[in-house]
Amino acid sequence: MNKKIEIFKISNYDKFKCIADKCRFTCCEGWDVSIDKDTYNKWKKENHKTGFILNNVKIKKCGSKREYFINKENHEACALLDKQGLCQVVKTLGEEYLSFTCHTFPRIENIFEDKKELSLSCACPEVVELISKLTGKINIVSENDNNLKSNLLELKVRDAIINIMQMEKFSLDEKLIVSFQMLLTILEDKNFTEKNLIEELEKYKSRDYIQKHIEIYKKIDFGINDSVEEINYLFLDMTKNYKEVAIFEIFLKDISDFAKNIKIENLSAAWQDYKSLFEQYNMLNENCIISDILSSCISYDIFDMAISFQMIIVEYLLVRYAVFLKYCMSKNKEIDPQDIKDYIVVFSRIIGNNTQAVIEFFREGFGKDVLDIEYVCFIGLF
Repeated sequence: MNKKIEIFKISNYDKFKCIADKCRFTCCEGWDVSIDKDTYNKWKKENHKTGFILNNVKIKKCGSKREYFINKENHEACALLDKQGLCQVVKTLGEEYLSFTCHTFPRIENIFEDKKELSLSCACPEVVELISKLTGKINIVSENDNNLKSNLLELKVRDAIINIMQMEKFSLDEKLIVSFQMLLTILEDKNFTEKNLIEELEKYKSRDYIQKHIEIYKKIDFGINDSVEEINYLFLDMTKNYKEVAIFEIFLKDISDFAKNIKIENLSAAWQDYKSLFEQYNMLNENCIISDILSSCISYDIFDMAISFQMIIVEYLLVRYAVFLKYCMSKNKEIDPQDIKDYIVVFSRIIGNNTQAVIEFFREGFGKDVLDIEYVCFIGLF
């Protein structure tokens, strides 16, 4: 007898509705467009109609497997859009011939042994808008109100991260760094058994234990000018290939030019006041971060889990810094909440959906895929 799969849905999942042509962010630009094997085979069967479509598919070999993508740079628009921005797959074959990703975005489905989780990607502005309207903390719950904890180890680790992230009376920055430190501790100890891992996770249920780690990082003086200069360099490096992309230009061009020419001392002088103002939007940022954790921190491999969480941290830091640049450019020195929502979408696409390119960027710059925790503190978390 097949074991029944429990369905879990993230907060507001059923409220999502695509706004189609009213959306400022097309789904067809700013990232790789992957094609699942079943869809590619369906296209091949219709080759008398799909010659143009198949000519725009590139095949990557990954060991014995093949992966299929639309032949484009990740910052370019999909090659299968016509001059009116309409999908030629839909026009030629019908919506049922769309790839799984194109058909389901921004919905994300993760299947485990005993449960299926349905979540939403913050790369969609309507998802971020839904999250911004939540009055409490985001969650993922069973359709049948059966919220028994999973015995899967990867979900226990993820639950530990979320438990830290939703603790009261710690700042968002503090919770991010402690969660990352927990993952690095597990990753660096090659002799961890499952029992030891569970014991380590239990430690992080203690507020005193967390506070002890926070105090360690608070004692390090990184120097405000050096920290702001480093995050400024990181922002410019991360955005240089995207500021000319049509859907990103309005969000990145002006602030990139400003960041390139402004004196770091002038930015540093405004940084602490800005960070205090930004904290009033911590609930939105925290809920978006937890939404990302629920959908992407799901690997049994702790290395992959650490990479996923690192991407979430970098995404958050770049969102905050982009909004800071807008704040510095404004006459009134105010934060527009819409800017936060827009940049969450922008960097969810730049970082969250081009993970391999970002990993390679860090590997070239630092000689490793996983950043040192001191560097993460240095670029903004403390």
